[in-house]
Amino acid sequence: MPPTKIMLIRHGEKQTAPPPAGVDENGTHDRHALTPRGWQRAGALVPFFRGQIPNASIARPTAIFASAVGDEADSPAPVVDENVGKSLRPQETVAPLSRAISVDVEMGFVVGDEAHLVQAIAALDGVVLVAWEHKHLPAIARAFSANAPEAWPGADIFDVVWVLDRRGDTYAFESVPQSLLDGDAF
Repeated sequence: MPPTKIMLIRHGEKQTAPPPAGVDENGTHDRHALTPRGWQRAGALVPFFRGQIPNASIARPTAIFASAVGDEADSPAPVVDENVGKSLRPQETVAPLSRAISVDVEMGFVVGDEAHLVQAIAALDGVVLVAWEHKHLPAIARAFSANAPEAWPGADIFDVVWVLDRRGDTYAFESVPQSLLDGDAF
C-alpha cells in the first residue's frame, strides 16, 4: 500500500556568496554544507517533525530520503548545476531528525534520478519525508498529485513543507509553512 503521507522539504540554507560559508557539523568550512542558519533549521525540524510543535498536517516520518552525493555521470537525467550533485545539505538537513527518531536516512538516489525515487516511495507504507534540491522537488510532488506546483516557490525559500496526503487513490496537496526561525517567510 502506498504511503499515507509524503512530506517534501528543501534542504536547509546554503551559501549564496562568501561569506557566509557553509560548514560541516564540526565547523569546518565546506561550500557543499549547510550555513549556520541551515544547521539551525535542521535542529528546529526535530521537534517540528516529532510533533512537539503542533501542526495537523505534519506527521512523524517512518521513512526518510535525502539525495546522495554524486555527479552528473551518476544521474540518469541531466543536472544543470554540477554542484547540486555534490551537495551535502539534504543529508545534513535531516540528520538530526534521523538520529532523534531512530529512522535511517535512505540515500540511494542522486538529484536527477527522481523517477526511481518516486518508485521507491510508492512501494512504502507509512509517512515519508524527502529532503531534496528545490528545482527537482516539483517532479517528485507531481508524480503523486496533479495539483502540486510546477515550481518551488522561490530560490530563497527554505521554510516550506509540501505535504501530500493520500485520499483513496489520489494525493491532496498542501503547502505548509514551517515558521521555525526568525525571518521565515511563511
